Amino acid sequence: MLYGNHNLQRGDSDGNPAANQPPRWGAVVNPPPPAGAAQTPQNQGGATIAIPQHVRQLQDDLRTLGFLCGGTPDGGFGRGTEWAVKEFQIYASMTHVARLNTQRFRQWQPNGGLTAPEIGALGTRPNSTPPESYYVGSLDQAANTARYTGPISGVVNQRTRDAIEHWLDQNYRCPVVVEAWLVSRQTTQRTAVFTNGVNVWQFNQITQGTVRNAQNQVVSYVRMFYRDFSTYYTYPAGRVATEYHVLGGYTNYMTYGGPVSMVPTHTWSQAEMTPERLIGPATTLATLQANLNGATTSTYRVVRATAEQECMGFFDSINAYDDALISLGPCHWTMGLYPANGYDNGELPGFLAYVLHSNRASYLTAYGNFGLYPSSAWVGNNAGPLWNQGQRKYVGWIRNHIDSTDPATAATAIPQLAEVDRATIEANYYKTWHWFFRWVMAGRTIPAVQQAMWGMVRMRLRDVLGIAVNVQAGNIHVTGTLGTVFTSEKAAAILLRWHIFRPGHVTGTSVRNSIRNAIQNNPNVTWTLPLAQWTNAHETAVTDQLLADATVVNATQAHLAAWPTYPGRTGRGYVVGNELGTLRTARNSFVLDAAGI
Repeated sequence: MLYGNHNLQRGDSDGNPAANQPPRWGAVVNPPPPAGAAQTPQNQGGATIAIPQHVRQLQDDLRTLGFLCGGTPDGGFGRGTEWAVKEFQIYASMTHVARLNTQRFRQWQPNGGLTAPEIGALGTRPNSTPPESYYVGSLDQAANTARYTGPISGVVNQRTRDAIEHWLDQNYRCPVVVEAWLVSRQTTQRTAVFTNGVNVWQFNQITQGTVRNAQNQVVSYVRMFYRDFSTYYTYPAGRVATEYHVLGGYTNYMTYGGPVSMVPTHTWSQAEMTPERLIGPATTLATLQANLNGATTSTYRVVRATAEQECMGFFDSINAYDDALISLGPCHWTMGLYPANGYDNGELPGFLAYVLHSNRASYLTAYGNFGLYPSSAWVGNNAGPLWNQGQRKYVGWIRNHIDSTDPATAATAIPQLAEVDRATIEANYYKTWHWFFRWVMAGRTIPAVQQAMWGMVRMRLRDVLGIAVNVQAGNIHVTGTLGTVFTSEKAAAILLRWHIFRPGHVTGTSVRNSIRNAIQNNPNVTWTLPLAQWTNAHETAVTDQLLADATVVNATQAHLAAWPTYPGRTGRGYVVGNELGTLRTARNSFVLDAAGI
C-alpha cells in the first residue's frame, strides 16, 4: 500500500514534529492511519517515533522513474511535485514506455546506482557511436502492461498509486528523455552531453547557448535533443523514431527566456508548410503551378509569405521564450500575453478549439490526452465566447483535468474542467521541455493539426478583409471594406501580417490613415471613381502607402512584400522556392479560397 493509501495532492506535507507541524495527506490534516497500515519509524531530534514520510517517498519514487521536474525531495507537495505527478500520469497512459536494462548497465558500471538521477549524472557513455548518454543507453523500449486510465490531475489517486507501484516493480522509466548536448560548430554533430544535461525538464534548467574558447570564439553550440521510446507519434519518412532528434535551444528576450526551435537548426524538413501538408495531400506545388491564378494558389502565396515571417514557414518552429508563453503557426498564435497580473487571453486557445471541433481524435492525440483543453468550445464563424469582435480574432485561455474528470468525456465537458492559473509561475508548466516537445511533435507529425492551420488562417484573412472602411480625405469619401479597398495579394499579405502583430492598428485608425495618406499623396489618381472601378494605379498607391506605414511598425514587412526573394531566405533550406512566383500586385489579384470556412 503506497503512501498510506492517501490521495496525495498539492498542499500536502509530511509535517515537522520538531516545529509542532502535523502532516497533511490527502488534503486532511493529521489523518488517522488506514487500518493495518505499517508505519516506518523515523528519527526526529533523538527520539524515535512513528512518522511516515509519504510525500517524501512519492518524490523519491518519481525521481527514480525519471520524473525530475519536482525538484529536490523535501516532503512538501508543491507545484513541482504536482507537475511531476501529471507528467507521470501522461506517460503512464501510453502503450509503450522505457525500461531500465540493469544487466547492460552493470556491464558498464558494476557499482553504479540505478535511479534515473544517479545514471543521468554519469553523462556521456564513452566510445558510444553515435554518442549517447549512459541513461539513454541503459533504456529499452517496453510495452506498458498496466496503462493508467485516469485523469491528468496531479493528484495521486488509487490508479496513479497502482501505476507507480507497477513501474517500480517493472523497472519502467519515463519514455521520453530530453538532453542538452554540445554540438560542434565545425562538424554540426553531437559530441558530448552538456553539464547536467541529462533528463532536462524545467524550461530554464539549461540557459547557455554556446561554448567559447579562450579567444572568445564559439566552438560548440548547446542544443536540446530528445530520445523517444513511447511509439506515441508516427514519424514521417526519413525520420527514425529510435534515434536522437533535435528539439530546440534556449534563448532570451528582454527579461524573459525559454525554449525556441529555429529554422533550419532545430526544425525538420518534413515539417515545412508545403501545400500538401498545409492544405492536404492532393494539393502539391505542381497542382498549384498548373493554376497560378486560382483561389487556392493565390491564398497559399499570401499565407506562405506571411508564415515565413512568423513561424519561418515551419509547423515545428515554436516560441516559448517571450511574454506570449507559447506561440506557433502561420499567424504565430499566442497562448496568452503577460501583463503584471497574469496572462491575458491569447489566440492559441482559439486554434485549439478549432482543432478539437475539426478533428476530435487528432486533438486528443495532439493535446487532449495530456489533459489540455481550450477555455471554451468552438461555436462557429464570428460567434461564441472565443470571438473578439473588436479585434476580429478568436481568443481564450486554457483548462485542464481535475481529479474527477473522465478523460473519455472531457472533450464534451469543457466547462467542468479547471481553468489554468494565469500566474506566470503556474502557466510556465506549458513551456517546460516536455510540453515544448509536445507542441513541436504535434506540428511535425499530426496532419489534422497542420491542415487546421489552413482553415484558421483563411478565416482570419476573411475577417480582416471584411473590416468596414469609411474614410474622408478632403472631398474624397471612401466607403467599403478593407477587402474592397485593398485587392492585391501583396496588400492582403501586408494586412494579415500587420493584424497578427498589432490587431488594434488594423481594426482601428492606422490602416484607415494609410488609405487617407495614399489619397492625399497621389493627387494624380482619380479617387472619385467607385471602388469597383479602381485600377492598378489605385492599388499601387494604397499598397505602397500601406507597406510604408506597416514597415514603421515592423521592419520585416519589407521581407514579406519581397517574398520569395528577401535577404537570408536561401539559408533556411526551403523546398518551396519561386515556383509560384511573387505576390501579385495587380488590382483584384487576390482571390480568397473560402472552401470549407
